[in-house]
Amino acid sequence: MPAPSLPTMLCVIAIAGQVTVAAPDCTITTNPTAWAGASGNMASVPDAGPGAAYIWQLSSGAISSGQGVAVMTFIAGAPGILTIDVSVTDSNGLVCANSVPVTVQASIILNEYNAVGNDYLEDNGEDTFWGRVIGNGGDWFEMVVVQDHLDLRNWQLGIHDASGPDIQLSLTTHDIWANLRSGTILTVSEELRNNADEYQPVLGHWWLNVKAADDTDGTYITASNIRVNNSNWQLTIRNPAGIIAFGPAGEGVSPSGGVGNQEVCKLEEDPSPAITPLSNYHAGDSSTFGSPNAWNGGASIQDFSVLRSVVPYAPLQDVHVNELLTHTDLPDVDWIELHNTSAQPVDIGRWYLSDDEDDLTQYQIPPGTIIAAGDYALFNQTQLGFALDSAHGEEVFLSAADSNGVMTGERDHAAFGAADHGISIGRYPNATGRFYALAYPTPLAANAPAIIGPIVINEIMYHPPDVGTPGMDDTDHEYIELHNVTGTTVGLSTYFPEANETDPWTLRGAVDFDFAPDTVVAPYGYLLVVSFDPSTDAPRLADFRATYGLDAATPIVGPYGGKLSNSGETLSLHRPDEPQPPGAPDEGFVPQLLVEEVPYSDNDPWPAAADGLGYSLERVLSDEVADLPGNWRASNLAGGTPGEVNTCPPPGDQDNNGVVDLADYQRAAACLSGPAQPYAAPRCTCFDIDADGDVDLMDVAAFTTVFTEQYR
Repeated sequence: MPAPSLPTMLCVIAIAGQVTVAAPDCTITTNPTAWAGASGNMASVPDAGPGAAYIWQLSSGAISSGQGVAVMTFIAGAPGILTIDVSVTDSNGLVCANSVPVTVQASIILNEYNAVGNDYLEDNGEDTFWGRVIGNGGDWFEMVVVQDHLDLRNWQLGIHDASGPDIQLSLTTHDIWANLRSGTILTVSEELRNNADEYQPVLGHWWLNVKAADDTDGTYITASNIRVNNSNWQLTIRNPAGIIAFGPAGEGVSPSGGVGNQEVCKLEEDPSPAITPLSNYHAGDSSTFGSPNAWNGGASIQDFSVLRSVVPYAPLQDVHVNELLTHTDLPDVDWIELHNTSAQPVDIGRWYLSDDEDDLTQYQIPPGTIIAAGDYALFNQTQLGFALDSAHGEEVFLSAADSNGVMTGERDHAAFGAADHGISIGRYPNATGRFYALAYPTPLAANAPAIIGPIVINEIMYHPPDVGTPGMDDTDHEYIELHNVTGTTVGLSTYFPEANETDPWTLRGAVDFDFAPDTVVAPYGYLLVVSFDPSTDAPRLADFRATYGLDAATPIVGPYGGKLSNSGETLSLHRPDEPQPPGAPDEGFVPQLLVEEVPYSDNDPWPAAADGLGYSLERVLSDEVADLPGNWRASNLAGGTPGEVNTCPPPGDQDNNGVVDLADYQRAAACLSGPAQPYAAPRCTCFDIDADGDVDLMDVAAFTTVFTEQYR
């Protein structure tokens, strides 16, 4: 009797990490010996590079005759071509085996890293983000997510080079890692602040940066300095099980010619799941931190369109969210104002408004809704079916749609924080600016000016000259200067009778500080906030006053938590609002109203002289918003002007915009009109052009001379 024929192994297919074994001509039983590490229908491939071969056996379940298919998921090693040997046993005890090459696809890849040492990029190269600076932004590397909905919680990033011990970084369990979209650019930097709050692919914000440094709190990644260089630097990315998802990749693998200490290493082809550590990595003299790579002098740029097609997006051009009223009590209700900035009417019928990024279709605008050229439209809480969160803040999304209500991907949005009762939040200047608390609501009309004061962030010494050899941060001489721009005393705490509690004003972001209940700032006065406790540390206080020439009358408080980053962070000043009442879902929560914030940086367009050269960062105009780089300059004096009026811009150029123009003339006229003008004291000091202590007709003559010279 002839022996029974072996069953035919029809296929072994790899699709998105799944291997399917099919043998429909016979009944298959599993081999009782499962590969070590296998569990149920799960099997793992150990660390290996392209071309590795493995025996992979079914670990459980039977395949039914005629339609038998067993599907198992494996976690791949380094992306590339693997040979998978599949061995199964039929019901007669006969073994059927097959070997099939399988392409293992990546989920995340290395895209670029900075090998520049204490020098510039060669051949006058520069980075699109950092500009042309020594060190090209310091230690950083960049990855690209090439699998949609990737969960990177607890993944490991291993750094290896020839200059020191290996560094292991762990991504945390923070929600930011739970669902990364395909096409995300992820950078890890020792210098740049976290920007996780800005990561929103639905709004075209595809870049996510996390800061890996000893001075961080470990919210997103291990609080450890990193090392990136040209000493055979390599990155290995592992999943939570310790299995390699990509790598090792870097110098010594590719490029074969190595990377110089005035170069970066970058992938010079489009990112995709097919990228391996042996793909087209090359050294280059230009870089694009946080953006698609460019090479061939900029003629070639990575194409992310396929990866990012999972989240269609384009910015709306003509209609924008312009103003919001979020904190109301009946009979008033919340509302959202839209503004058509174009010269043509726009039909917004069947478009959508929402306050939920995960459900952009909460409210559909009725068909036939048209906003005339330059006009406005208003949608209130009753129409929308949802209220806006004035205690915690949130976002509002406007999504365009076609005539069938299908979203086109064009979108606008507004992000806002906690809001005071009856105070609207809107763009300033109207239609084009950022969102601020406005002086008064203006539904269906141009926005009012932004509220500024009564306390402003006026001066920041974020990077005093380093001390010692090698240079160490001198945190003892950092300071933040607050300035009262009004003629009345302002207390930096608020008593709420209904809650019977007093809550402080706070500094947040770059540092953390809660002001004591008895803290006040005198009319037109100043207050310095420092890193040490001046009430208990007399030696540091004496040294600080001596360093900056301050007498005992200059008020100083501290200590703040953390330190002012040398590379830049956002420093924000908040005041408390009424605690949430009993019975509220967040009973007792104290909303924090943003007074203002300063997203300072040591990169252009922020002034470089304030970065470690002994000069402070000074505000130019206390009656203009604080978050624009053009309203800040490096002090004219070493050490800055803590506790007193900031140094003045060039004569006549009151707003420091480089020209003496009509705006400067208007400020001059306001100064001559007398002290009744708000902000008169700080603003008019710099109009004393002849430096005689008075703002008078002599200054008008001097201003006229400068003005005439400017336009001659």
